[in-house]
Amino acid sequence: MRSTSPLNNQMSDVAYSFGESVPFDSLGEFERDMLFYQKRKKGKIRFANPPQLCGPVADTHAHLDMLSDPALALARSAYYGVSFICTIMDVQEDHRTTFEKLPLWFDRASEIYQHFDLGDFKEVAPTVRVGIGCHPHNAKHYDDALEERLLEVLKNPLVAAIGEVGLDYHYDHSPRPQQREAFRRQIRLSHETGLPLILHLREAHDEGFAILTEEGFPEAGVLLHCFNLDADVLRPWLDAGCYVAYGGPLTFKNTPEVREGALTVPTDRLLTETDSPFMTPEPLRGIECGPEYTIFTAAKLLEIFDRTTPEEQRILLEQVFSNALSLLDREATPWQRA
Repeated sequence: MRSTSPLNNQMSDVAYSFGESVPFDSLGEFERDMLFYQKRKKGKIRFANPPQLCGPVADTHAHLDMLSDPALALARSAYYGVSFICTIMDVQEDHRTTFEKLPLWFDRASEIYQHFDLGDFKEVAPTVRVGIGCHPHNAKHYDDALEERLLEVLKNPLVAAIGEVGLDYHYDHSPRPQQREAFRRQIRLSHETGLPLILHLREAHDEGFAILTEEGFPEAGVLLHCFNLDADVLRPWLDAGCYVAYGGPLTFKNTPEVREGALTVPTDRLLTETDSPFMTPEPLRGIECGPEYTIFTAAKLLEIFDRTTPEEQRILLEQVFSNALSLLDREATPWQRA
């Protein structure tokens, strides 16, 4: 197991209480960079105390390249014990940015750690893997040339999955027939490459399930990203052996059906994520989300599953973290090594 973060020792020096409002200008550099807060009216901010977790946490779906400061997010993730991150890219967009800038982000994160005297960043730095595919919004661009480019990128040893792919019938940024065709072709790539599939499905779960049934669920695994519906919608996916990842919607006050559905997921297929910079969990909705915010979702999972003792919490957290590694931090597939 990876080294624990310095959170517990450092937080003992922080005097702010939950919901406390203080002038933004009164914050020191450490508070501005490392603590959780929302900017409020009249130049003030409201603090939110982070949960004190007794196990590792994984963010299985983030968009590091979309964050305002990816390096700071990596430093904060290390500080709060988020030890694994899968960052998602789209092959139709500028996917090279992440591959090129990731080493620079890590170097800057290490400098932040050193500046605040938080210890050796290398001992607590999160492992970062990559998921890449053609999002349903961009399905209208999917053709043979784009698929060849995707296949080339999938050879990169940092790549752990194909995704996010699927159907989005809410926005319909691409025509539905083209969404379905791009989805089918990427399912076939999952079979070919031995890489798991990360799904984006919105208002299209029944059709997505039908397509996967026709094409075959990849043996490498299927991950339902940011699931925010009820147990009835979830049931066939669980019967098919899929992993289910929960993010901010699990914590939202008006989503009891999401929490009830989460209880039906076998703990060996349960995952946490953020979809950062989107879907910030309670009590910090309305601000940019980062992978470090996964700890709020993880804390909600412990509450939902009624894990109250430190030992019970540690067991569930380690199981969920192990799920992330077993699905998204594997050795290169035979296809990638060929």
